[in-house]
Amino acid sequence: MSKKRKETFNWKPPENYKDFFYASSDEAFKAEHPIGYVFLVILGLVVLFLPAILFVIVVGITYESVNHWVILGLTGGFVFGIGLFNYVAIIIKQYLGHWVSIVSFLIGGALMFVSWLLCR
Repeated sequence: MSKKRKETFNWKPPENYKDFFYASSDEAFKAEHPIGYVFLVILGLVVLFLPAILFVIVVGITYESVNHWVILGLTGGFVFGIGLFNYVAIIIKQYLGHWVSIVSFLIGGALMFVSWLLCR
């Protein structure tokens, strides 16, 4: 495994992870790939919200009457989407590590599962 790849795919967030949350963190990528950056933003938004939207659709189709517990699943879908968004961040070298994705998938999946059980 090359050194560059090893730096990109760590279990833990990199030391400069706080810099990823500033508005200026994407400027270099945006300047180099203006059209690609728009595509990346759209892709990021899709993977962030798609699990929550799909959860609501599946629960809405599965059950005749949906109660307020669907909001828990909606939240879980969003948390799951954070894990997916972390993979999109690999493209601009802002990956927060495997643990962020794993924890997001586990917490989001658990919230959606509990919500699904409570909506029955």
